[in-house]
Amino acid sequence: MTRIEIGENVERRAYKQELHRSLGLWENISLVVSAVTPATGAFIIAPVLFTLTGTGAPLTFVIAAAMGLALAFCWAELGCAYPIAGGDYTFVARILGRPAGFVSLILSGPVQAVLIPAVVALGIGQYVGVIFNVNTNILAAVIILLGAAVAIWGVRLSAIAVGALLAIELLAVVFVGALGLFHVQRPISTLFQPLITNPDGTTQTLTIGALVAGIAVASFAYNGFQGALLYSEETTGSRRNVARSVFIALGVAVACEVLPVAMAILASPSLADLSASPNAWQYFLTSIGGDTFNTIISLGIAIAVLNAVVALMPFFARILYSSGRDMAWPAPMSKALASVHPRWGTPWVSTIVVGVAGAVLVLFTDVATLSTCVGAVLCVEFILVAASAIVSRLKDKTTDRPYRMPLWPAAPIVAIVMSVVVLTQQTSSDLLVAGGIVVISLAYYLVYLRPRRRTHMLMLDPVRPIEALTQRRHRPNADVND
Repeated sequence: MTRIEIGENVERRAYKQELHRSLGLWENISLVVSAVTPATGAFIIAPVLFTLTGTGAPLTFVIAAAMGLALAFCWAELGCAYPIAGGDYTFVARILGRPAGFVSLILSGPVQAVLIPAVVALGIGQYVGVIFNVNTNILAAVIILLGAAVAIWGVRLSAIAVGALLAIELLAVVFVGALGLFHVQRPISTLFQPLITNPDGTTQTLTIGALVAGIAVASFAYNGFQGALLYSEETTGSRRNVARSVFIALGVAVACEVLPVAMAILASPSLADLSASPNAWQYFLTSIGGDTFNTIISLGIAIAVLNAVVALMPFFARILYSSGRDMAWPAPMSKALASVHPRWGTPWVSTIVVGVAGAVLVLFTDVATLSTCVGAVLCVEFILVAASAIVSRLKDKTTDRPYRMPLWPAAPIVAIVMSVVVLTQQTSSDLLVAGGIVVISLAYYLVYLRPRRRTHMLMLDPVRPIEALTQRRHRPNADVND
């Protein structure tokens, strides 16, 4: 056996292939793009930006995309070098040390696994409400549980399901963008002279501070394109497929979020009403296309949100699965989270945990509160990822890197600087939440994991087939897919 069992000493240094390796490149991309949820960013997160940054929303998305690209280079290189299902924390722990790795695990795993699906699912109520009255919170809980059920049945089934729904999602984005394009009534310069509409109807120039604060929310809208790393143990072909998936997913997300938001601002009859409306997109769709068009597109948006939740369940379940396999928790909990369904080859217990936790959270919260809180958490995680991309090259010059970012270390430096600047503009409550998570994570590591470092928080080698093990002496980081 190539991986340790719960309770054994660390003697065998590679994980065992337990997840079913059944995803092709485009199936991976389908899952990742759906987890990014382009329509969710445009139709659920963008209204929050309309309130925060007014007509500066598209510009905010563009700046966030620049930070996303810098991080994409980091994720592409590190994901190819460390093809492990846990994602960020697996390379952060190996590069920056296990304390930083556990902080990354908490930020990218349990925290986001609960918060992000909740934000996405809560957004469906305002669009389903166009068709019939429904309790948004209860509907969101049901959608999350449904997404968890689909995820348990198999990652390839999830990829097929989200692929079909993704087509509807992208069509909704295209139709909204086209509607705005054919009803433009303002010059494009409006997008570069951003204004905020006050409650009394007056306008004022968007401040730099407000613009920077909005970048955290816009970054949340893009979050997920690094999901290709989480499926690295289930994807066939070259390890460079991980890098390809990262860049393609980011490109789709940027196009699908910047364009419709820009068109809404250029075509809306009233920018004041767009910003002040409790549902900005229903105002836009109804005022431009009429009630029937609003109903049709709202249905498409609702399907897109359902698709996003289905894609997010396996996304976060794999982080929890990997944390259990690495013994990041007490033995009974770790063993449960590391359980793989004998028939479907999925981390079924981890998936149930993500689904139930998210379903409970959505019963007691709202989109705006969660969106701003997640933004601060993401910035801390971005700093850890970018720092890993710098230290990795300096610390380990022998690691096999199927993809190497150009102009290193420019991209990670840009990502760190932008993340720090964005953090300085967050509210004190959001910073307290992010800081509290970091402190609690480090306390848990020091009190529980560090004294048990020989048996807990294990950092083994990536999955390798038996025939690859004979090559390990010559290529210690050889991957199963090369």
